Amino acid sequence: MRYKRRVIVLLSLVLLLSGCWDQRQLKNIRMVQTVGVDLLGENKVRLSVAIPTIKTSIESQGKVVTPKVSGVGHSVQEASLELEKMISQHMDLRETRVLLVNKAFADKSLYETLDYFYREAQFPISIFVAITDGQAQDVVELTVEDRSLISEYLYDLLESNEEEGIIPGESPFLISSIMITPGFDNVLPMINALHQKERAKISGLALFHGKQMTGRLDTNHSRTFVMLTRHMSYGTMTEQIGPKQSYLTFMYKRAKHKVKITIKDQITADIYITLNCFLVDNPTGTTLDKTMIADISRSLEKVLSTRAEETIRQLQQANCDGLGIGLQMKALHQHTWKTLDWNKEYSKIIIKPHVEVKMKNHGLLN
Repeated sequence: MRYKRRVIVLLSLVLLLSGCWDQRQLKNIRMVQTVGVDLLGENKVRLSVAIPTIKTSIESQGKVVTPKVSGVGHSVQEASLELEKMISQHMDLRETRVLLVNKAFADKSLYETLDYFYREAQFPISIFVAITDGQAQDVVELTVEDRSLISEYLYDLLESNEEEGIIPGESPFLISSIMITPGFDNVLPMINALHQKERAKISGLALFHGKQMTGRLDTNHSRTFVMLTRHMSYGTMTEQIGPKQSYLTFMYKRAKHKVKITIKDQITADIYITLNCFLVDNPTGTTLDKTMIADISRSLEKVLSTRAEETIRQLQQANCDGLGIGLQMKALHQHTWKTLDWNKEYSKIIIKPHVEVKMKNHGLLN
């Protein structure tokens, strides 16, 4: 009797085991690490992927090669189905590191591009999304000498520029929600292919309003944009403000950031930032006394303030609230917010930057 009970219990436990019905063995799939999406003429869509593969031979050990394959369809979904016809195994997106979208598609609708990837259950969240000036396929098909995988090169390139304060940090799974959130807009890095050097280069930031790209910032203004955001920023910059009109290089770290919104006669947003700067290069060799350091600090404040004003003007011209002024309006002045059409009001408000520079040191040689 006891034996029968044990058998019944074991059989009951077997029914509760999930088994391996949903397993996906590596030998049966092809991992995609870089994806490019291009909007072509006649509303055609091209999906380009880079798939790392280990190629073995009898004479030598395994070598990593990265085949690049493209498919064309009327949508991203149809283009992926065309790709499946050319790939020997199932295409898996769980290892994707970089997603590239060409400017033509971003001008039309970024959401239309991302919808396919959001619906993929295995699509990762720790990726970079970037906009390409030319065709995304050109960047995917680059052959970089010092990297065997284009995905590693692009990922590290974007990550290093983020760490240097040239592009803002992004969360790809928040891009879709930001598109439909009044008072906040997406700002994504732009990247170009340099065919002669087989390299890619960060060319600035793409500005969005809702689902569409509406403007752009160059690299100087993109660095200033990062300084103006609520996220911590630090990096290196070179400006022509030294003795004899020389170029000085500074390391900086933002120490303070505050946004004050007033709604008296007109909505005004004052952005206060304080930068701690460290002079790391003085090519003239001129000894800098306290008076000269004070002059350099004031000159740097003037340069950065002018650039911040230009950056804000370009943001408003693109109707891109990348700084999230609207969200703060909604949180702090809810009654006024309910009466506003922020899509029309944002470009009319006054946004004033206030930049303070504190020079912490001026070189070891001095």
